[in-house]
Amino acid sequence: MGQLHLLDIAVVEKDVCQTPDEVARDVVRFFDPRGVCLDPCRGDGAFYRYLPAGTDWCEIGEGRDFFAYDRRVDWIVSNPPYSVFSQWLRHSFTVADDIVYLIPVNKAFNSYRLMREIYEWGGIRCIYVVDSGGRLGFEVGFAVGAVHFRRGYRGFTEVVFRENL
Repeated sequence: MGQLHLLDIAVVEKDVCQTPDEVARDVVRFFDPRGVCLDPCRGDGAFYRYLPAGTDWCEIGEGRDFFAYDRRVDWIVSNPPYSVFSQWLRHSFTVADDIVYLIPVNKAFNSYRLMREIYEWGGIRCIYVVDSGGRLGFEVGFAVGAVHFRRGYRGFTEVVFRENL
C-alpha cells in the first residue's frame, strides 16, 4: 500500500466542523506553542490566526494535503478530521514532537493499538477539556478537549477544564 492521501479518501461531512474562534484562541493561549508550528487542516483559520507568525499550514480544499507533508515542525495544533484520526495522528508523529488536537477525547483511547502506539511514541501530557461537542456545534456529543501528545513523554496526564468565558 502506498502513501495515504486525503484525496484518496471519501469526504466525510462530519469531518468538517469549524472550531469556534474563542475556543481556538483559548487552546493556543493555554498551550503557548513556540518555534515552527503547523496547522495541518486550517479550514477557516481559527487556530492558524492565533499561532505564531510564520506558521505553516495544510488544507485539502486548497490542494495542500497533510498526508503529503514531510517537513519537521516543533508543534502541530489543529482540529483534525475524526474519520481518519488514527492515520492522521500516526502521520503527525512523523512530523512533530508536540501535537495538540481538538478532538472528542475518547478518540485517543478508542483502540488498544492506538493507545499502544501513543505510548511507544511518547504519551499524553495534558487534556484541556473544552466542552461537549453538542454545545460547541459539533456533530458529536462526547466531551471535546485539546489533547497534547508529546514525543518521549513519560509523566502523568494532567486534566484541566476550560472555564466557560
